Amino acid sequence: MFDIAWSSIKHRTGGFLGAFVALFFGSAVVTACGILLVSGLTSGIPPERYAAAAVMVGGEQSKPVKEDFDPVHAERATVPADLVDEVAAVPGVKSAVGERTIALSAADGRGEPVGLADPLYGHGWSSAVLGPVELRTGAAPRTDRQVVVDEEVARAGGLEVGDTVRIAVGTTPASYEVTGVVAGLDRQASVFFTDGRAKELSPRADRLTAIGVFADAGVDAGALADRIAKAVPGTDVYTGDRIGDLEFLDVGQSRGFLVGLSAAFGGTALGVVIFVIASTLGLSVQQRRRELAMLRAVAATPRQVHKMIGSETWLVSVVGASLGTGLGFVVADWLHGAYADVGALPADFELSYNPLPALASVVLCVLGARLAGYVAARRVARIKPVEALGESLVEAPELGRGRWISGLVLIALGLVVSIVVPLLIPGELAIAGAAGALMVLMIGSALIGPVLVRAVARLMGPLLTRSRVSGYLAAANSTANTRRLSGAVVPLALGAAMALLQVSILTTTQEEAKEQVADGVVAEWVLTPAGPGLSPELVQKVREIPGVTAATPVARSQVMLDYQEIDQMVTRQFGAQGLDPADLDRTLDLDVREGGLERLTGDTIALSRTAAGTTGLDVGDTAEVYLGDGTPKKLRVVAMYGKGLGFGDVTLPHDLLTRHTTDGLDAALLVAADGGRPAEVSAALDELAADTPALRVERPGDFAAAQEDAQNDQSMTNLIANAVLLLYVLIAVVNTLVMATTARSREFAMLRLIGTTARQTRRMMFMESWVVVATALAAGALIAVPPMVGVSLAMTEQPLPYVPPLVWVAIGGFVAVLGWLSISLPTRAALRRAPVEAATTRD
Repeated sequence: MFDIAWSSIKHRTGGFLGAFVALFFGSAVVTACGILLVSGLTSGIPPERYAAAAVMVGGEQSKPVKEDFDPVHAERATVPADLVDEVAAVPGVKSAVGERTIALSAADGRGEPVGLADPLYGHGWSSAVLGPVELRTGAAPRTDRQVVVDEEVARAGGLEVGDTVRIAVGTTPASYEVTGVVAGLDRQASVFFTDGRAKELSPRADRLTAIGVFADAGVDAGALADRIAKAVPGTDVYTGDRIGDLEFLDVGQSRGFLVGLSAAFGGTALGVVIFVIASTLGLSVQQRRRELAMLRAVAATPRQVHKMIGSETWLVSVVGASLGTGLGFVVADWLHGAYADVGALPADFELSYNPLPALASVVLCVLGARLAGYVAARRVARIKPVEALGESLVEAPELGRGRWISGLVLIALGLVVSIVVPLLIPGELAIAGAAGALMVLMIGSALIGPVLVRAVARLMGPLLTRSRVSGYLAAANSTANTRRLSGAVVPLALGAAMALLQVSILTTTQEEAKEQVADGVVAEWVLTPAGPGLSPELVQKVREIPGVTAATPVARSQVMLDYQEIDQMVTRQFGAQGLDPADLDRTLDLDVREGGLERLTGDTIALSRTAAGTTGLDVGDTAEVYLGDGTPKKLRVVAMYGKGLGFGDVTLPHDLLTRHTTDGLDAALLVAADGGRPAEVSAALDELAADTPALRVERPGDFAAAQEDAQNDQSMTNLIANAVLLLYVLIAVVNTLVMATTARSREFAMLRLIGTTARQTRRMMFMESWVVVATALAAGALIAVPPMVGVSLAMTEQPLPYVPPLVWVAIGGFVAVLGWLSISLPTRAALRRAPVEAATTRD
């Protein structure tokens, strides 16, 4: 049977080439998703500052979740300072060194900021032995006002031994004498204090960033790590390259990001790829109705027809999917670069080019293609030979009853999930359900696609028939060959619908977040940092300024909430802010719906409407929360508010949040003034900023614009992966339309032999393209609008999504041009052949 299949492929390259293209690019998309997933599970960055240690001990940086990837905490999980002695006492440990890492900013002796390419961190001098840190010039610091800087800091600040450098923790500066210069590192700039000074500057003196361990001679690092893990439970123990996960907090977060992205995007991508492959193979089989009918007429059994098409599918899918995996590695590399450009991944985070994703992609694509081939051949294989010959010449006039029912049921289900579910089930589940309903609606519409094409063709019939020859032929073809045109319409409609939905989610989210920030900040000024953050003591300085009536510090982090979703416990990460409730009504309006933010003290929490709906919590309930550094807390819900998109879905007491952040710094300070003294307050704030390094004074409009930029960066992160998927759909659209048009070469030749000119034929196909494009745009819009409305309801409580008119015009115009070019260019190519030659070629 494979010999027959290979013969069919050689003599029908057009249809099989279309299937090959769909499988080739589909396999590339699936492979790229798999590479990102494997990279999230296995990749990392080798250690630098901790490279000399045999073992490193740190806090538990992730939350264990059964049967799922362990999510990584947003802040650094620290360890108790007194744990050093316990680790040192473990057999095989030569010495244990406590390590503190402090976020800093620096200025030279003239007060000018030191521009650094890498983030600046401070450490105690005793921890210098953990990495390749050696003095190039000078000596170690001996007093609390002396420091050693690395070569990057010295070069950027023009510093030498004996110079003075201003170093700030947050917005609290101090002057230090440079006593030495050490070799620099690749990913960070370093300043070394005395151990006592490092302890004073640390956000929590009783905690350490990590503990470095040196092993006795001949002791294996892995065995020593096992002994340490048993001796000091509740910590994470690292060896080898895994130490990089402890040293670089962004590495673990990047791995979590890749796993989450792959899980969310990969499932959607696989569904779209299988759908496109099925559509393409269905069109390929439909174009062979005459050949397959003849086989049935000469006594080929249904089993033999299935076996032949199955063999053809195996050959094309194995070759296409296997070759496509190579492009998948290129796509994964491009995605890595794109995410690095928007700051979602470190530029030096290495992907894991493991062959397993390629193998999995081939298996999934081949199985999907085989199933699609079976479904496509089912009708022609089961009907009687005489009926098969009849249907090979003229399409069946009506859809089967089962197809009608299936299509209508899926459309009804998609509408319910899109519109009704967001009204009944608030939160992330409603958003995901509404967005996911697009594929359900698409499949349902594809099943009744011929009916949609017939309806549009009849509506456009009077317009088409104004042209006596070309228009008449176009109208007749469109009405008589609705199944063929439906195969061209479906991928075009899918591309339009996906583009509309993705852009709608992006623009609606951005516009709503922008409005919430603009309406929510009622303070007159916003103080923001140019460095790592604002020092906590800055709040009191501002409150002492005459005329200031309120100063609200805002801290930012991420927390995890455990909650019940359907029948299982789920852990989800939410953006969080920490607020001081004192005089909060003068600086910030979060649109409180229930409860009150004045009760936001102690072990309490406030949730946005979306977070409350997602977790099923209400005012008075107890939330199971894991703070930024992984500390578990049971917090009482005291308020629910509406402006979660602009300010974060979780709000905690300021002190509670900052105690569990890496640096203990604030992200902003909202300042309100007495109505009669704004000029005095403004001048005082400007003077404070001039004397305080890395402090900026902004108006709420500027702050809102900065928040909008941050939101845009997040939106770009979500858009990048979807752009790859949309590109695949566009390739599939062109592929399908070219297939459908090229297969009509014999038809074009017959028309020309009976007197139709080449110009009339081209005009006929141009008019048919109107039907295809109009049906695709109508179907795409009708399919996309319900999910768009559902997502808007879930996110903004408004049924109308924000989509600028120019977006509708751009997407519609692009789809129209793409459809027209994909039909007109193959038509012109087909008409170049002599009619007699083209008419005598095999179908």
